This record gives sequence, structure tokens and C-alpha cells, in this order.
Amino acid sequence: MQSSLLNRTRGAAFKATRPNACSRSVVVVRATAEAVVEKKERRLSPLERGGTLSGDQAAGKDAGQKARAMATGTTGEATILQIVDGRFVDDRWIGGRWDLNQFKDSKGEVDWDKVIDAEVARRKLLEDNPIPSINEDPVNFDTSEIPWWAWVRRFHLPEAEKLNGRAAMMGYVLALFVDSLTGAGLLEQQESFLGKLALHICVFAILLVRTSSDLDKYKGLIDEATFYDKQWSATWDGVKRPSEAESQ
Repeated sequence: MQSSLLNRTRGAAFKATRPNACSRSVVVVRATAEAVVEKKERRLSPLERGGTLSGDQAAGKDAGQKARAMATGTTGEATILQIVDGRFVDDRWIGGRWDLNQFKDSKGEVDWDKVIDAEVARRKLLEDNPIPSINEDPVNFDTSEIPWWAWVRRFHLPEAEKLNGRAAMMGYVLALFVDSLTGAGLLEQQESFLGKLALHICVFAILLVRTSSDLDKYKGLIDEATFYDKQWSATWDGVKRPSEAESQ
């Protein structure tokens, strides 16, 4: 009898502690509803927003005409760098010169890099597709209108930075090589005549040979300098040259 009473007590305790299936489903539904309410809207990524740039710059570097039109929100097709009926046609080319107002950035200043790019592209187009020059369509634009500092910033500064970096790296490597070979430190190399000579040779060699194509250029100059000598020597192949004694 005691065992049956104990079993009843355990069964009642198990029923009291076991969760009800209906109540559990209600709790789950409430938690899901609260999670839906508290969920915030996801922020768009920079690519989904169109990038971090605005205007035609959002189209990317060297973007096409259609991509720039979509980025700026303009409608209609623009005419850019085309030859129509034997004439150069570009919406930015007005009166034989580039309209600088169409090259201004968001700050209202002329982007001279874009002007340089447009002029380079125009000359390349005319080089590949020559057209006659006529008085009715003169070219009034001159590259001297572009400020000198724009040319320096565009072409000279990147080249100078690259050459300085190469000279520094080569000089450092050579200095380490000399240090390991002779035991002379960096300061000792700079104070010695041979160290200064090696430094100047390294710098001038980098200035003269900037790229691998420069080697072909110097090879062509050497061949051109010795071309006439080789040509003159080739005319005497198989022919006995007269001596000065015989001519006298």
C-alpha cells in the first residue's frame, strides 16, 4: 500500500513538472512575434547604395558612356570622341576647343586630369583615323592652356616617386652587400670615395635604365650608330681592297 501511494505521489509530481504542449507552443509564437517586431531593417552596403562616390565618378574609372549616364541620371545619348562625316565630334568640344565648364568637379574646379585624358584620346583617335584640316573647323585648343603643375602632378611626380623608390632599394641592398663583404658600415661607405662613387653609379644607372624597354632603346641606338660602318664593310665582302701602296 505504501508502494502504491509512493507511485501516485511520483506520478502527480511528474505531471506537475512536465510542461504542457499547448503552453509551449504559445510561448514559441510569442517569442517569434517579439523577434519579428524587434528586427531592424538591414543597412544597404556601399555597392548597393551605388558606391561611396557621387556623380559620374560613381561609374568607376574609365567607365563607358552608358555607365556614366546611368550614374549621373542623365537621359539621352551623348556624342563622345567620334568622327562623323570626316569631322571630329564631341559634346565637350565646342568651337575647336574643350569646354572647360564640362570638366569641373563637385567643387566647381576644373579637373585637369580629365582634360588631359580627353586631349590624349582625341589625338589618338585622329592618329588612327586621319582627317583633313579645314578652315571651317579650326583647332583652337593648345596644350599650353593646361597649367604646368597639372603636367608635373600627372606625369613627373609618379615617375620621380618610382625612381626614388628604386634608387633607395637598390642602394640599401648594395650597402648591405658591401657591409657583409668588407665589414664597412653604412656611414663608412658614405664617407669613402668608393662608397660615393658606387652610390652615384647606382643612381645614374637607375635613371638611364628605368624599364626593360630602355635596354632595347639603347641597343637600337648602338645599332644605328654602327649601321653605316657595317654597311660600308658589307660592300667589300668578297672584294680585295686596294692598298695605299698600290694606289701610289
